[in-house]
Amino acid sequence: MPVEDVATAVRVLVAEDSRRQCAELVEILKTLGARDIRIANTGHEAIRMASQFRPNLIVLDGLLPGMHGFEVARFIRGIDPAYQPRIIFTTAIYKNVRYENEARLKYGIDAYVVKPVTEEGLRMAMSRKLAA
Repeated sequence: MPVEDVATAVRVLVAEDSRRQCAELVEILKTLGARDIRIANTGHEAIRMASQFRPNLIVLDGLLPGMHGFEVARFIRGIDPAYQPRIIFTTAIYKNVRYENEARLKYGIDAYVVKPVTEEGLRMAMSRKLAA
């Protein structure tokens, strides 16, 4: 299934505190076909929205006000064992492979994208997990 078809079928939560980065991510997601996109600007807001909105895809910034992105992912994974959203982690700081491995193993991150996020990078992260 093409990424565009998958993106239109999912609820997306973008957790990003930078207005510019958030606008860029939303634009990329819309280009990929997503229509139901919600935004959280803090870690606590991301957890609350994930619990209420139950997005299938979460694009999660690594450094959010109030809570680190790794911890946000850990809390989201603990909401309900039956709720398993795809989490794409975005970062400009944690570029080392060690962080990526830790994010996947310890915090349940599905894909890891180094900023600046491009359409191709997000498309690849989405297709690896969502097209399966």
